Amino acid sequence: MKSKKFRFDINTWLPVLIFVLILVIFSIATGGTLLSSTNLLNIFNQSVATILAALGMLFVAAMGGTDITTGVVVALAGCFGLMGAEASGNSIVFIIISVLIGIGSGLLLGYVNAKRKVNSFMASLALMIAYRAVVNLIMSNNAYYLPDNLYVLDNTGVKAVILVIMVVVIIYIWRFTRFGNYVRGIGENEVAMKFAGVNVDRVKIAAFAVSGLMAAIAGIFTVARLGGTSNTMGSGFEMRVMMALYIAGIPVQGGEGSKVYKLLFGAPAIIMLENGLVLCGLDAGVTQLVRGLVLLGAVALTSQLAKRMAYVGQEGARNQKDDAAGAAAGNGGN
Repeated sequence: MKSKKFRFDINTWLPVLIFVLILVIFSIATGGTLLSSTNLLNIFNQSVATILAALGMLFVAAMGGTDITTGVVVALAGCFGLMGAEASGNSIVFIIISVLIGIGSGLLLGYVNAKRKVNSFMASLALMIAYRAVVNLIMSNNAYYLPDNLYVLDNTGVKAVILVIMVVVIIYIWRFTRFGNYVRGIGENEVAMKFAGVNVDRVKIAAFAVSGLMAAIAGIFTVARLGGTSNTMGSGFEMRVMMALYIAGIPVQGGEGSKVYKLLFGAPAIIMLENGLVLCGLDAGVTQLVRGLVLLGAVALTSQLAKRMAYVGQEGARNQKDDAAGAAAGNGGN
């Protein structure tokens, strides 16, 4: 009996390698400050919202789509949620309204993309601009603060428990439900899914709704961390989430290469990168430049890996076909 040879799959290990590389580089560059207990706790607290939003955006990215409304949904959900809590005097209203805002935004974006056939990037860009205008109008002369009894959401233990629960739920949906299979299938071959009888439009709308929901949950924790809302809240957050996806090796074109575990390395990696740059004393402009270059490099690398995997798959299929043809010819000769 032949033993299977170990085969190193760079696509599988890429997020782990990038995480370790960033950890080692900035541990040395900061003289160990990066690994101090206080700083590690800070990295975790910043990573929670990014991981949650990325878990939702994964469903869109796996279909080959884009959702850049994540940052403004964080602000919009927080703004209307706190308005509702203040008006009603009930702090739970904040969570309910925030969740509904996120789902509603996702459903609208999904409808425009799936039913109206508007490119997901352009649709989400238009909504991002419109939502940000709404936030600016509401917050121009107002300030809203988190109810005192909700500051518990900023407790590290509470965040850790909720994060674990959400990760388990997403993994279950992703791997063990038809919806998760359909999402990945659309990224692999949308036409084939249509011929298989799958309601592709409905799956797309649901995927964007999940993305909006997770962005709203990320917004709840962001508001809890900041203690209130501002018109700049969530600015640039969508870039951070996209970097978490692509630095984790999530394929730009979607499909089976999209894995939940990759985000658990990708999101902390990008937070660690930003944190390390700040600890090294670099200014905001340099940090932005590095983030942009890292995003460009990550997208280019995942694209090349996707092409390589497709080529290997085609070669494997061709070899199997040749082997089968040879075996058939041999049997015919006998």
